[in-house]
Amino acid sequence: MSKQVLQKAYVVIMITLLLGVVAMRNESILGNRLFVIDTGEPQITAFALSDIKELYPSANKYTVVQDSILVYADDNKLGWAYNTSPGSDSIVGYTTSVPLLLGFNTNNKVIGIRLLKNYESPDFVEKIVKSRFLDSWDKISLNDLPQTHIDAFSGATLTSSAIIKTVQHSTGKLSQQSVSLKRPTDILYILKVIAGYLLILLALLQFFAPKKLRKVRTIYLVLVVAILGFWLGTFLSLFSFNNWIIYGIDLPSKLFVFTILVLSLTLPLITNKAFYCSHLCPFGASQDLLGKIRKKRFNLSNNLKQFLATLREKVFACIMLLLFTGVAFDLTNIEPFSAFLFRSASIPIMVLAGTFLLLSIFIPRPWCNYVCPTGYLLETIRKPFKK
Repeated sequence: MSKQVLQKAYVVIMITLLLGVVAMRNESILGNRLFVIDTGEPQITAFALSDIKELYPSANKYTVVQDSILVYADDNKLGWAYNTSPGSDSIVGYTTSVPLLLGFNTNNKVIGIRLLKNYESPDFVEKIVKSRFLDSWDKISLNDLPQTHIDAFSGATLTSSAIIKTVQHSTGKLSQQSVSLKRPTDILYILKVIAGYLLILLALLQFFAPKKLRKVRTIYLVLVVAILGFWLGTFLSLFSFNNWIIYGIDLPSKLFVFTILVLSLTLPLITNKAFYCSHLCPFGASQDLLGKIRKKRFNLSNNLKQFLATLREKVFACIMLLLFTGVAFDLTNIEPFSAFLFRSASIPIMVLAGTFLLLSIFIPRPWCNYVCPTGYLLETIRKPFKK
């Protein structure tokens, strides 16, 4: 057996162990709970009296009658609530479902909506809450809710769209109305799908025949930044990997990014050449484009080169240590990729992205070469041992 085969086998084993540790730490893998006896019943997102008091401040008790949660202040009935989980858990936002607690008064009108425990990006969720987007349904009667049109919040489109569909789907069942969750014919959506897959095709051509397409490389990089970065907002990241390991991938809604993931993992294993980082990463393409501004680059000192040579490995190790020890932090804030979603990106992310884009004018791909933990993970799969 060749040394290269043994090295690849070693990587597969190490990554399997890594996935196992992350899954065990979160007691879930691919959306299935670990260490829980399977009763055949759907898994319900839990809620507490504290969640109910957010909707009914004077509430001090509740009882569950079938699917309804009857809310009381002593013996005075304040209204009733409904937990959208697990009935609407098939509706996926940026990463996973977005369970809600719907609150109604005794006249079946909405008095408030509360987000239950979810695994969307904390930054996106915070922006939705602060924008008072959840107040959009206030005072609307139960029978009108399934057909009520609410626009998605532009700072967190996927998460807010999932909330809208969850409200429509859940209240449709409660009011015994038929609600279709199928996406209506949308020319813009169709164009996005076509553009995305054409870009993957171009990436494959760049990957297998780089010399023949060298003259159009700059145009291609612009397309990657414009389409994958700003238009589709699609990229691989540790946040995505972490959530896919724990909660799985909803293929119908995530087929495009799943295609990128499969190609990014299999092609380097087969060819020993980088695929995603070199051809489909919007942030990498942005650095390449800015690097064309100045041909003369900074010469780094030998000491600095030695330090930077192992920096990515150290950054990745620190992140893994934090994940294993259960330290709570938002994985979207450790990589600059969400800067392309500039309406929802945090200020630290914009500063991080701006800093490395500025550096890329003087230093080739500084983020990719010296910091990127996602790139380090993909490169480890490709070449586990450096000569």
